This record gives sequence, structure tokens and C-alpha cells, in this order.
Amino acid sequence: MNLRNIVKIGTVLSVLLFVLAVLFYVFTRLDMAKSNRDIDLFSLVPSNSIAVLESDNINTFFNQYSELNYNRELGGFHFPGLFEFLITGLNEYTDENAHGLSNRMSRLLVSFHHPGSSRDQVAYFLMEMADEQMLSDLLQDYVHGNFLPKEEIYRGKKIWVYPLSDDEFLAAYTERGFIALSFQKRLIEEVIDAQLDEKSLSGDVVFSEIQRRKKSHDFLTLYGRSASLPFLGLGAGCWSEYNFHLNSDVVYLTGDTYIPKDNHCIEDAMLHLREMPVMKEEGIIVSSQKDSTALYVNHAYESNDTGYRTLFKECVANLSNEVDFSLVTDMEKVNENPNRFQAYLPSFVLENASYLRSFILSVQLSLNGNRPSHIWVFTYKN
Repeated sequence: MNLRNIVKIGTVLSVLLFVLAVLFYVFTRLDMAKSNRDIDLFSLVPSNSIAVLESDNINTFFNQYSELNYNRELGGFHFPGLFEFLITGLNEYTDENAHGLSNRMSRLLVSFHHPGSSRDQVAYFLMEMADEQMLSDLLQDYVHGNFLPKEEIYRGKKIWVYPLSDDEFLAAYTERGFIALSFQKRLIEEVIDAQLDEKSLSGDVVFSEIQRRKKSHDFLTLYGRSASLPFLGLGAGCWSEYNFHLNSDVVYLTGDTYIPKDNHCIEDAMLHLREMPVMKEEGIIVSSQKDSTALYVNHAYESNDTGYRTLFKECVANLSNEVDFSLVTDMEKVNENPNRFQAYLPSFVLENASYLRSFILSVQLSLNGNRPSHIWVFTYKN
């Protein structure tokens, strides 16, 4: 065989091998993409979680937050612990000089667990191949020296434990397409249990009902295992959603409370509403009667029109008098005496009252059949 033929055969083989390599890469990526699309992060979340924070694009939240007039005022408001640790670190990868998180990794969950301290959290990300290196770089920034993570085996699954500063450790569980992270290895073990035993939030009938509802893009939602307003007393098994909507001066939280189908306590909630006293004083109004709400609204309109305009009165004037319950309060009042508001406000608001003092809070509730709906409005006192 002459040299020319050998060169031709070699060239043909090289082209074939290149084509095969490209095809292998393409089909591998397609298979991985299909596998990633099939991953339900909620199938990893332990069913005993007390709350879950979800976003389909945390990049959008990063970009919006820096433009808000009140971003410095909320500098201390956070879901402290793991969420703050990761978001602070990941935010370094989303500035104008970086490409930001991939669309897949920008989808995240954070679950909150008993007893509810800042360490009782698990963060979950969907990941692409490029994200793995980025996350490794982030973790390495917090690891002492060149210490390699310790590998531990739990029920046949690998848990990687990274030593951080201040005698803190970060446990990681990863398989193709996702990663779960926590300051507590026992919580990562619960994640593995939820996955292997199929006892996750995906199996919670009430929570699954929320997930079946179609959400808009670029959302940030908090789910809490309680009624939106504590005084409703809706019992165990209910979940409330709080969809975040942000603009320059206002934070809106909207959503519904989902109740088990065999729970018939909505009638009791209606009785509680009828028995609640009407309250009107400086910086606070509470009303469970449409007539009294209408009077408050009309009085606020009249005061504003006669030159006695205040932001509090503007918030009152914006209320609807077609709902079953209304509350408007200066958050300074809540900060001064949080115990007074325990029947009205969930714990995540009461615990952060000192960081919300620069806002007027308006809350309205409608009891629609077996699904109470709510809207919370935090208006910045700039």
C-alpha cells in the first residue's frame, strides 16, 4: 500500500473518529440534560421540613435587590445561616464581571428544619458540569489550607464534609445533576433517607397541591407549615405560600393557605374572625368587619384630601373593603411589642421586626371556600 493511500485512510479515519467523538459528546449531553430535567428537587426534601424557600432564578433576585431603595434597610433581614453563607458566596459569581450562575444552578431550594436555628437548613441546587467547578472554587475559599474534604458513607451514598472557619463544617451530597449542602451532616442523612425511602415533600398531599399550580418565571416563594395568620388556628397539615414581588419601594407577598381535604376547621376560622375586636389607634388598625374597614378607608381618603396626608393613611386608603380581615401597622409598633402581634403575624416576621422598622405593613385575608388567600404589603417609609 503506497503512502498516498495510507494518508487517505488515515485522514478518513481521523474524520470518522472526530465525528464519532462529537456525536458521543452530543448524545451524552442530551442524555444528561434529559436526566437533569427529570430531577425533582422536592423529592430530596425531608417531609418533616418546617419551611422551604424556592426560586427558579436566584440571579434575578440578586439583580433586583441591588436596585431597591430599601436594600440597605434590609441588610440584616435574612434567613440566617446556610442560606446567607451560600448566597453571599454565590453572589460573587453574579456581578457584572462574571457570567453568573447557570440557568440550572440558579434554580434552588432551601429547607428549614427543627429546632429552627440558623444551622438547621439544607440548600439544594440543580447543577450543570460547569457549576461543579464553580461550587468547588467557592467551597475552597472557605476551606482551611489545602485540606481535602472527608468522605463518609451513609446507606451506600457518599457525603463529603468540608471544614470551614470558626469550627464549622459543611456537608455535601451530590449525584449527577444536583447537590445538597448543610452545616449538619445529620440533615444530609435525612435527605438521603427521603430520597431512598421516598418519604419527601413530594409525597405530601397538601404540599403537592401547591406545586401543581403553574408559577410565573423568575419567582421567589417561601412555603411555611402553618396558616398565614396564626389566629386562624387551621391545625396541622396546612401549608401557606408567600410569593415575593419586589419594586423600588414595596415588597408584596401573595399566596394561599392550603388545607387538608379532611380538615373542616375553616368554619371555626370564620367564627374567630367574627369574634375579633376592631382596633384603631395611632399606627395600628385591625378589622374583621367589612363595614369598619370601609369606614377606615373612607376616613383615610378624607384625611389625605384635606392635607393631613401620611404614608400610614395612604396604606389604609389602599385597602380593599371586600375582604374578611385587614391589618395595617407601622412595623415600629411590632418591634416595640412583638408579643402583642403573635396572633396576627408569623414567626419569620416577628423575629425580623427590628430589621423591618422602616416599613408600614398591610395585611388582608379572604376566606375563599377551603383556601384562604392573603396579600402582605411592606411599604418603605423613605
